[in-house]
Amino acid sequence: MSSAAERKYKREKVDIRVRLRRWEEKDDAATSMRSFELSEGGMSVYAPEPIAVGTCVMVAFSLPPEGQVLRLRAMVRNRHGFRCGLEFVDLPAAVRSEIVRYLGSVAESAAGAAE
Repeated sequence: MSSAAERKYKREKVDIRVRLRRWEEKDDAATSMRSFELSEGGMSVYAPEPIAVGTCVMVAFSLPPEGQVLRLRAMVRNRHGFRCGLEFVDLPAAVRSEIVRYLGSVAESAAGAAE
């Protein structure tokens, strides 16, 4: 696992429901799981079943409070026990902006709670 100083994007701890399926599978094959961290470049999830590093997946999740479902392509970059690191692939600029805005609100809330 890389250190925070080596990461390209800052991560925030988030707990959101995620639906994940392998790229070649149909939507009804998606498995529900929970996220652990999110950044503008990817996310980590608790995956109940093994997913090999290098696997292309489709993730679907919504960011509060809007609730619009984001469906994004991702690549499995690492796996440590049940935690699986995903890197978003071909992320549209508008979606990246939405994720950055959400992460800003999460960081702001965390800072306010720490005071």
